[in-house]
Amino acid sequence: MPLKVTKIDEYITAIQTPDYPFTSNSYLITLKNKEEKINILVDPIPQEFFKDLVLSLKDLIGGVENIDIIFLNHQDPDVSSSVAPLMDMSKNTILITSEDTWRLVRFYGLNRERFQPIEYFPNRRVILKTDDTLEFIHTPFCHFRGAWMLYIPERKALFSGDLLGGLSSREVNGIYANEDSWEGIKLFHEIYMPSKEALKLAIDKIGRLTPLPELILPQHGDIIRKNLILDFLSRLNDLDVGLDYIKKYESQHQIYLFAFNEILQNLKNSYQNRDKLMQKLKELNSSPFFPELIHFENGVATEFRIQPESALELLFEKFKEDATLEEKENLRIDIIKTLRKYNLDIPEGILTEKQKTTENPLRRLFKIFQR
Repeated sequence: MPLKVTKIDEYITAIQTPDYPFTSNSYLITLKNKEEKINILVDPIPQEFFKDLVLSLKDLIGGVENIDIIFLNHQDPDVSSSVAPLMDMSKNTILITSEDTWRLVRFYGLNRERFQPIEYFPNRRVILKTDDTLEFIHTPFCHFRGAWMLYIPERKALFSGDLLGGLSSREVNGIYANEDSWEGIKLFHEIYMPSKEALKLAIDKIGRLTPLPELILPQHGDIIRKNLILDFLSRLNDLDVGLDYIKKYESQHQIYLFAFNEILQNLKNSYQNRDKLMQKLKELNSSPFFPELIHFENGVATEFRIQPESALELLFEKFKEDATLEEKENLRIDIIKTLRKYNLDIPEGILTEKQKTTENPLRRLFKIFQR
């Protein structure tokens, strides 16, 4: 499948891989005035799509040789594996990234003379000949020590890397986030962000930007605009991620597992088609993009790789997909009763199930996960 190319505005173009629901996003920024024109490629997409990227750039700016700057948020291969061949084809391109990132991407055979460390820019900002400002914001351990965001204040556009990225958990059409995008962002951060403290620091830095961004363009998932920016940042600020949620639930981990398996056993006792039941359990972990979320051995859960409440919500959403209203309500009541018996927190999505006119985003998440 070809890359998806979408014009965001006069200056920014999104280039996305077809790996739905976990797309990789690259961004072409074209800044210009009457005398100057500068093309910046942010977080090039994986080398797997290199040929399509080259063809897309030919259509957009006349060819790879017209790239002036490549910016890398961090070193992961989904953003860095295309850099070496791009710079081979464009001899005047310079690479801007952090020293921490360079320490690893240099093994692709890159020439240090064409590398500009972010740390060498006074006040971590530079004014281009187009009179636009490139402002670099350090977001350590979100999710890499040397991760830096790129902000263009004149355009109110923040290129955030993995921060605010996520699995697409809304309708397939379009590239902009809506309320349903939160589920994919939440899941991505729980798994890949190492600590709440690191996340809070990054969110605080975004809140101090002047002017505040009106467009956040992450490396994965949906582009976030205006009113949703503050909403999603506020939710992330309260989210337990990585080591924090592991620590939070460590003392209760075995109790949650016991309760989860009791609920699962009740499902097995009431489910007439065992093959269908086992298939549903398999579908919980059927995403090719994410690690195993709940580890099962012989149909018994032995480990959570996400928050226990999230695991219970996933179980509930999966088994209510084709259930009757009575079966769905019986399952909901059974989960609530079991958790109360063990004095465990009940997920809000199960305790008070909201009626929606559109499909529940978690339900869509399961459909997306299916291979």
